[in-house]
Amino acid sequence: MSDGSGPDRRSTAPTVRWRASIGLAVGADGPVSSIVESDHGSEGSAREWIERKLPRTRFPAWIPAARRADGVELFGRVARGQVVTGRLLPTWESDTATEIWHADRTGDQVQWRRCAIPAAEEN
Repeated sequence: MSDGSGPDRRSTAPTVRWRASIGLAVGADGPVSSIVESDHGSEGSAREWIERKLPRTRFPAWIPAARRADGVELFGRVARGQVVTGRLLPTWESDTATEIWHADRTGDQVQWRRCAIPAAEEN
């Protein structure tokens, strides 16, 4: 708590968040790119966001329709982590001890599966 003489400068630990993201994958082992991300206070909230957004997400305009049949896919994922501040730019750090939820869209539905704990990754 501040004593009123200035801002409170106590250090606080980063808050655990769940990041929901919709990504674009090219082939089974090809590059992956995030299209949109949203941070949430709970895993359930992050999964609900994916279930609302993923079925309505469209391919970016720069991907021609012919390429979409070549293994270009949209998918969702939910990962636990934290936003680390105090650097030039805030950075997302995944919790490497927690599995990731992966979402595939099947028509207007989303099918979830758990993925292995990721190796250290940075966004």
